[in-house]
Amino acid sequence: MASSINLPEELIIEIMSWLSPESLIQFKCVGKYWYKLVTFLLNDPSFVVKHLRNQNDSNNIFFSPSIAVSCLRIYDTPVYTYKELFALISVPNSNQNDSVSEDMNLPIIPGEKDMSSQTISHCNGVVCVADYYHNIILSNPAMKNSRVLPEPGLMGRFVLQGVGFGYDSRNNDYKVVRFGRDQSIYPRAEVYSLNSDSWKEIGIDSGTDYFPSLHIDTYFNGAFYWLMSGPRFMIQYFDMSDEVFRDVTLPESLQTAKSQWMSLGVWNDSVALFFCPGEKGTPVTVDIWVMNEECVNGPDSWKKGLTIGPFEGIDCPLGFCNEEEFVMRSANFREVVCYYNVRTQNLRNIKVEGLDGIGCRALSYVKSLVSVQTRNEK
Repeated sequence: MASSINLPEELIIEIMSWLSPESLIQFKCVGKYWYKLVTFLLNDPSFVVKHLRNQNDSNNIFFSPSIAVSCLRIYDTPVYTYKELFALISVPNSNQNDSVSEDMNLPIIPGEKDMSSQTISHCNGVVCVADYYHNIILSNPAMKNSRVLPEPGLMGRFVLQGVGFGYDSRNNDYKVVRFGRDQSIYPRAEVYSLNSDSWKEIGIDSGTDYFPSLHIDTYFNGAFYWLMSGPRFMIQYFDMSDEVFRDVTLPESLQTAKSQWMSLGVWNDSVALFFCPGEKGTPVTVDIWVMNEECVNGPDSWKKGLTIGPFEGIDCPLGFCNEEEFVMRSANFREVVCYYNVRTQNLRNIKVEGLDGIGCRALSYVKSLVSVQTRNEK
């Protein structure tokens, strides 16, 4: 392929690996050379992996940390109505007091009015949207494409309890796992493979008295994690490569402590539990517990990494958008989020333009070129 600019093609490809997906796709409109080059790169697995790695690199001059949060859109109609959607909120610089929001335009399951009754999970730029029946959609918002998954095998009287999504690095495959119960009291589970575009049932043994807490889950490093409620709190996770469920006990001190809020997330390359002790209406303190992957069921399986606060005027934690910035929802949830820098201990109230309200669900998000097509469709 011949370029109209005097640069080696290897250098052009290197430069393009640092661009955002939107900027990269715009090059397809420049001319035949650029159209062929970009089309080739989008279908080159090694380039997609390299591009994803560069998008996560904080040294990337185009890198802009962001966090996806549930938000409210209020409609001025004779009957008051609103919709819960998801938007990206950019992380402002230290000298900024406002932030820009960007609607993610995630697909809504047919028959649902918004995202409030749907589970949302994210991995490598792909978002999994699922309801509590059998409908699941994979979407890459940056690439503006999505696919509806085939109907799962467990349906009928099967009551869905949890859905997770993630990446199997061993087989270079993206997978969706769902579990619940049917007429028996024992749990059942199945996993979907994007490579094979099919479901298969797998084993699960989480006991009969444990259920996933609503919207308290996260994906990290090849596994999906849920906070399970029952006789005691515990973490259940699904290994995407081994296709097995495992349990992690929580610290004994958290089993009986009163909490305003609990959530799961990722901090410093580890799974983190955000625990807000006390009762509603009191100043918010956040204990950040970090899981030790090398010892998931011993006395050293968790370590309290940090305590921040107390904060006045905070409603709930949303999680880390990078290693230093912890995001919380303000009690004035219509327009304000709070950024707390754990290194400088500086707290900023940031006004977010374009939102009518901010919810309590959040996930870290990175834009990517990862395709939701199967191998046969590419």
